[in-house]
Amino acid sequence: MNDPFHPCEREEPRSEREEAGLRASRSAPATGKLSAEELLTTTRSVRRRLNLERPVDIRLVHAALSDALQAPNGSNDQPWQWVVVTDAGSRYRLAECYRRSARPYLEAMAEQAAEEPERAGVWRASAHLAEHLHRVPVLVVPCLSLSPGDFEDRFRKLGLPAPVDHVAHSVYYGSVWPAMWSLMLALRLRGLACAVTALHLARAQEAAEILRLPDHVTQAGLLAVAHPQGRSFRPAPRKSVEEVVHHDSWRS
Repeated sequence: MNDPFHPCEREEPRSEREEAGLRASRSAPATGKLSAEELLTTTRSVRRRLNLERPVDIRLVHAALSDALQAPNGSNDQPWQWVVVTDAGSRYRLAECYRRSARPYLEAMAEQAAEEPERAGVWRASAHLAEHLHRVPVLVVPCLSLSPGDFEDRFRKLGLPAPVDHVAHSVYYGSVWPAMWSLMLALRLRGLACAVTALHLARAQEAAEILRLPDHVTQAGLLAVAHPQGRSFRPAPRKSVEEVVHHDSWRS
């Protein structure tokens, strides 16, 4: 089996659709003024191009978080809390927790990449992030100050038909993920990049002990923040609108 943390560096060929999408895309600067379209289409989870040597001014992160707090959330309860980790020891312990959680996922990705070469790039990027996460200057852990069970109780008290877990969990995590995306956009505007992941949640209790989280607090993900390497980002190859949009009812 391939080592999930040391994937082969050989570049796999892109599909025709990926090549066409990249040729048609416009390059956008990683810093400086961006149009709304450039910001939305070229902001992505950056794993292999995070600058692990350059320090990050924490004031930029706080400013980006201030913007992110304008994101929509259920009933405007604003249940989010954000743990910003810069201490080297804490980053190392959190990264070790992440690596233990990520190993089964990366091993599965390695097997998939062996059968589907077009998936190799995602595997390499994910493995690189796992291996070097402790070197990323800033780690941000978005949290929710209530548990999923608290939200389930809320919806039960409203008298909604059982089971309520689907709607409760949608509102619960939907009350922080828009803010996480807004944070990625706000960081980009300030010349920073980040990778967003949630693999460490497989060992959430271990991470909670590292972060000294109260028992009632639930982690929602992890953002690795750094200056980007390189000067441009491009829109990623994605499925076309025609492939994913259904009008009025589902079509096969």
